[in-house]
Parts: sequence; C-alpha cells; structure tokens
Amino acid sequence: MIYYQIIGGSPFGQNCRIYVNEVTKEAAISDPGASARAIAQMIDKNGLTLKAILLTHMHIDHVGGAKELCELTGAKIFGSAIEDALLMENFSTQASMLGLENPGFFETQYLCDNEVFTPISDMELKVISTPGHTPGGICFYCEKEKFLISGDTLFEGSVGRTDFPLGSTEALINSIKEKLFALPDDTRVLCGHGPDTSIGEEKLHNPYIY
Repeated sequence: MIYYQIIGGSPFGQNCRIYVNEVTKEAAISDPGASARAIAQMIDKNGLTLKAILLTHMHIDHVGGAKELCELTGAKIFGSAIEDALLMENFSTQASMLGLENPGFFETQYLCDNEVFTPISDMELKVISTPGHTPGGICFYCEKEKFLISGDTLFEGSVGRTDFPLGSTEALINSIKEKLFALPDDTRVLCGHGPDTSIGEEKLHNPYIY
C-alpha cells in the first residue's frame, strides 16, 4: 500500500509530496522545491528510507532542494526529460528572476516518454512526456494507485504558464488533450500548485482546454 501527502514546498506555494510504502518504509519525493534539510530530518524521524527524488520539470521552485536532499539521503534523482537540460544550465538566470537561491548543477537520470520504472517497491510509474510549460516537462502516472503527478502541466481549473523562456502554449494544450485526457476519468491529479483534481473533472470544467 502506497500513501502520499504534501510535506512542503517553495516560497511560491509549490507542492512537494512524499510517497511511502507502508510495509517496506521506502519513500520517494516529488519536486522538492526547498527545505531539503527539514525533509531529510522528517524522513529520518519517521524511520523511512528515501530511495528516489522525482522531478517533473527543471524550474527551480520545483527542484531547489533536490541536490541537497540527494546529498543528505543518497536518494537517486529521476527526471525530467533531456529537453530540460538547458533550464538546468540556466539556474542562475532563474534564480535572479524569481529571487531564489541557485541550487547548482546536479546529476539526474533524464527520462523518456512511456518509460516505466519502480522508484520504490509497489509503486510502478509510467513517464508521460508533456512539453509546454517547459520543453522537457513530464508527468508520472501510477496506474495501480490511480494518480498522476502532474507538476505544472495541469491544475484544478487551469494549466501551467507558457510565458517563461522555452514555454509553448500549443505544446502544453496538445500534451493535456492528447496524453493526459487519455487517462481514466477517475485518475487523481496531484498538481504542482494548489489543490488536487481529477482527469474527469478537468475534461468537463477546465476553461483553458480548447
């Protein structure tokens, strides 16, 4: 059984989540935007072993704590897609724009569309390439647990911004319509900002999908 919850975020209200196998006490983290030391302490306090850090895209409000968390726990970093490499190279520019600390370069395993992997026991994830918010943005789909880690691609009643460098509105809408909306309606969407939603709800009511 996998349970998950929001455990923190960045100054921009970004959602960082932890996913835990209740039996093995293995854990994974998605999009640690900040607070790496506090997250590591929480993991240690609860007797968990952090195995994986999952990144949906390379904006620093989602990856700002990844490098330090990796160093503190030894967890491996996965994501996003290789097309986001230029964003990592420009972390200093992002930091200046957003008023955040430059996290610095870190090693990651870039992922490909339709790649399937198991970051922790009993949590199989399928990678869905969703360019638009960033060129290498991805989502993680867990069919067994019926949830989608959507990053900044899809929100409740909204979509990710495309006015940042390398963003594309056309690519974002196509990613949502052609890939995310192909998932079952009861798939829970774990958004990068704001509350959770579902694929069915967004099909019916999201005003940005045309």
